Amino acid sequence: MGKIKAYKCDGVLVPVKDVKIVNAYQCPWTKRIFGTKASYVNYLAKLRADRTFKRIRNRRQNALFEEFIMQPDLESIVKWIELHPEFFFDRMIAHGRAGWGNRRAKFRDDFWIKIHSIELTYSHLLSNSHSCPRGGVTCWSSWESKDGRPRGYPGWGGYIKFQLSHDISGSDVFNTRIGINTGTGGGSGGNIYEYDLKMFADDWPGMKMMRFMNNEKYHNMKYQMQYAVKA
Repeated sequence: MGKIKAYKCDGVLVPVKDVKIVNAYQCPWTKRIFGTKASYVNYLAKLRADRTFKRIRNRRQNALFEEFIMQPDLESIVKWIELHPEFFFDRMIAHGRAGWGNRRAKFRDDFWIKIHSIELTYSHLLSNSHSCPRGGVTCWSSWESKDGRPRGYPGWGGYIKFQLSHDISGSDVFNTRIGINTGTGGGSGGNIYEYDLKMFADDWPGMKMMRFMNNEKYHNMKYQMQYAVKA
């Protein structure tokens, strides 16, 4: 067979004689193509519903986030965490690695977090080598600070110990830019985890304001669970 005419699309060649021109419908947002108007209309309805749900969910997440960071003290923060496990689970899904959500979405309805203990001490210059407040920058060394980056920010440093209902990486629970920055640490069995903790003051306007009003009370803060959770 010699030279022929062909259509080319996305690197695929199709002989002109094998192609039939028909009417089709293409979604302007996703570019999917449908052979019938009915299937196209049905797809658009599902797409609108899905996008509406996502907008509602995002607004709900934003409202919860603003409520969370305005908590006035450590005990209120702990109580909020334990009353809203779905908030943290949804953020883990959104910020998780590829495939993470598909494998763990079934845990959502039964997921819980129990804080065992937190100890924090205030510092005017809490290290920002590995984490920083939202809108801030990290700085690993004095050499990096030559460009004007700060070597730290005001905040509280210490540790956190908590337990999860399921075998999920403890380091993924809070490290989603919500102000609870976990560092060195790990699990100890029974889905119990313990990590170094940093909470920068700018991430917690509620506690920052309360500290301004009562500096002594908010210098050293400690939370201790009153009962143990069975693994």
